Amino acid sequence: MRDQNSGSVQLLKVDPELARGLDLPRAREAAERLYTRAIDVPRGRWTPQPWLTGGSQPIGLLVLDGLLVREATVSNHPCAELLGPGDLLRAWEDGDSDELLPRRVDWAAATSARVAIVDQALAVRMAQWPEIFAALMDRAARRAERLVVTQAIAHITRVDERLLSLLWLLAERWGRVVPGGVLVSLRLPHRTLAGMVGARRPSVTTALGQLMARGAIERREDGSWVLRGRPPAEGLETEQAAPARLRQHRVGVRAG
Repeated sequence: MRDQNSGSVQLLKVDPELARGLDLPRAREAAERLYTRAIDVPRGRWTPQPWLTGGSQPIGLLVLDGLLVREATVSNHPCAELLGPGDLLRAWEDGDSDELLPRRVDWAAATSARVAIVDQALAVRMAQWPEIFAALMDRAARRAERLVVTQAIAHITRVDERLLSLLWLLAERWGRVVPGGVLVSLRLPHRTLAGMVGARRPSVTTALGQLMARGAIERREDGSWVLRGRPPAEGLETEQAAPARLRQHRVGVRAG
């Protein structure tokens, strides 16, 4: 699917967290001046079009709503990354870079999504409020940290433990406490889960069945997951501390 333009948006209105470092008068001033273009991305395969920025040199895209999946394939081995609201990404190839290792990068929208264009024109206007730029840098750093943790999860020996660790990692961002556990309202295909934990799809299907059989997770009719008990890493936090930390730090939104 190609991108579809959806017009101009007020950046701090669609992503108010970017203004957390500003006092109220400066936040209002920035909100009045920081407009950018947004793109609606239909669910399904996505081929980003960088020239939709209208002539200004594109820097990246900021996810405003929905879920995107980036899948990189090397030697027929795919690796997937899940991106959601607040993530800053670059979704097109850099023609000036030298690639020695053959690979393929594909994009898809797991749900209908919306992204804002971050281009040089916006960056120039944003220079008056360095706190906003710092917030974007923090977003990029958090994404890099999640990628490292996901890579570490892929080195766990057993596939069922990889999946359980991944679901708890996703719960940090997309989970909410419910009676009996933590609800993760993400409906992800087994192919995407397999790419995120470094396994084959049939192995993921088997491992999910094992986790459900022993009561570690529950699959609801709408496709969401309920995580039971405590995270698999021993000694990091108590069973009571895990839901409390979710209440304090969860910043994501539930998938559509």
